[in-house]
Amino acid sequence: MGEVYTSRLAKGGAALEDTRRVVELWDPELSPEENLRRLSSVNLLGKPSRSRLDDLLYWVIQRRYVDPGPHIVPALKGLLADPRAFREACYYETARADDLLAAFAEGPLWEWWQEGRLSVDFGDAIGWLDELGNTNQVPEWTDSVRNRTARGLLSTLRDFGILAGVARGQRKEIAPPAMTPRGFAYVAWREHEQGASSRALANSSVWHRWLLDDSVVEDLFVRSARLGVLRFSRAGSAVRLDWLVGRLEEVTGAGA
Repeated sequence: MGEVYTSRLAKGGAALEDTRRVVELWDPELSPEENLRRLSSVNLLGKPSRSRLDDLLYWVIQRRYVDPGPHIVPALKGLLADPRAFREACYYETARADDLLAAFAEGPLWEWWQEGRLSVDFGDAIGWLDELGNTNQVPEWTDSVRNRTARGLLSTLRDFGILAGVARGQRKEIAPPAMTPRGFAYVAWREHEQGASSRALANSSVWHRWLLDDSVVEDLFVRSARLGVLRFSRAGSAVRLDWLVGRLEEVTGAGA
């Protein structure tokens, strides 16, 4: 039996606008815990209820952007003026915190794209969840939880720009794979600081979350190098990646 997944994605989805607002309001002079208490106590996000606010702050913001380290939110401030790169960084942190989203994007969605498919629908997501259920990789969800989770996968990927289509539509088109150099550099650094070697990073399945093949990944390393944050070279299977910066904030500040 593989990893057991949860339906927690349904609690937050992409939450991009709320995340942007949190990053804008974040006070670098306060600790992460103090920032979360401040945002909660005066409801700076304008949520209609305490439960909605706390779900956002502690199930979404804290898990995605605070738990991995105090440097994440300050670094995201450097991407606020670049909406696409900001969205890419948020997608990375969301998929890192939610294994089900990462597994869907790196697994069936990537495979369908490689097979030449141009769209996915609700039935595809349900079918994949059913396969996980058959191997006990998801709990025995009720139909409503399973349906909500399937819709959550598709709508979250739409909000992060991987899919395209109307909000409540059953079918979503697969958007043309693309990534900005700044968003790419953010993800590369985050993987690097978690221990990925140069070769592992160049061949990582993390890039499948954006449906990027090897040639596009290599091109993005070259384009990211023009930001002045890294040097990249490849000779056959040998990969050389040297970082010219020492902190994530330097990565997100480059090219601004």
